[in-house]
Amino acid sequence: MDKRLLESFVAVYRSGSLVEAAERLNISQSALSRRITELQHRLGLALFEPSGRGMAATSDAHDLLPLASSALEGIARFEAAARANSVQPAIQITVAATAHTIETVVAPGMAEFTQAKPHVRVGVVEANGVEIEDLVLSGDASMGITGRPRYDAGLVDHQIVRLDILAASPKPFSAAERRNGIDLRALCERDLLVLDRGYQSRLTLDAALRLLSLSPSIRHEGGSGTVILSLARAGLGTAVIPATTRTDLHTAKIVANGIVLGMDLAAIWDPALRWRAEVEQFADRLRASFASRRRTPRA
Repeated sequence: MDKRLLESFVAVYRSGSLVEAAERLNISQSALSRRITELQHRLGLALFEPSGRGMAATSDAHDLLPLASSALEGIARFEAAARANSVQPAIQITVAATAHTIETVVAPGMAEFTQAKPHVRVGVVEANGVEIEDLVLSGDASMGITGRPRYDAGLVDHQIVRLDILAASPKPFSAAERRNGIDLRALCERDLLVLDRGYQSRLTLDAALRLLSLSPSIRHEGGSGTVILSLARAGLGTAVIPATTRTDLHTAKIVANGIVLGMDLAAIWDPALRWRAEVEQFADRLRASFASRRRTPRA
């Protein structure tokens, strides 16, 4: 049983209010409500019922409170004993991200971080863009790296980097395009090779196309940046890629109505996460690691 679920149950029971319990736990009311819902689902029991402006405990909640309190006291004694014996607990951070983000953003920063903090282990879970936030909300991932955080989910949103979206071609772009970027209308005169809609960069491109009422010729759509770059290298079109994708092709930023197309890549996590300090430190390491590796488009 997740310690956070027990803490949430006890806090709501004692305060009789989601608002007061959320303040006591220093989390959002929506996050607390999700925890109570998850606990009730796991137990198959209704623990609280609406009562005026508060929450009234059910008879099942009355029966379970002593057991929950005892479990939390046992966890506290265990942690105190570990500290007394100078045992530093191993910390496991699990990061949910797309395969491309793991390869280009997460993996390069992992070695540096774990070397500096040997008691912290970092694992990864491959997921598409729409799954990442759900994995964080459910507790199956400590943090997520996403280009599409929802701002009503009660999660911490920590920017990692602003990524430009690039056009990549075996043929050089003009001097003006290298300097100022290639206009989206001009890009749509070419055959395009694009990533599928599991990528935030593709969704950003689609939004710009709709805004300008453009209908490009898409020669290939796929889930691998390596594949679309290989097709571009073979002369089958111009690839559209996020700036994290390494390539030996000529690249130029894509501009729509004078604005460079791009997306914000952010780390997200539950503010009540037990290892939130380490997660925030890892997010800072990813941001610093990426900043040190940033490259400019090839002329």
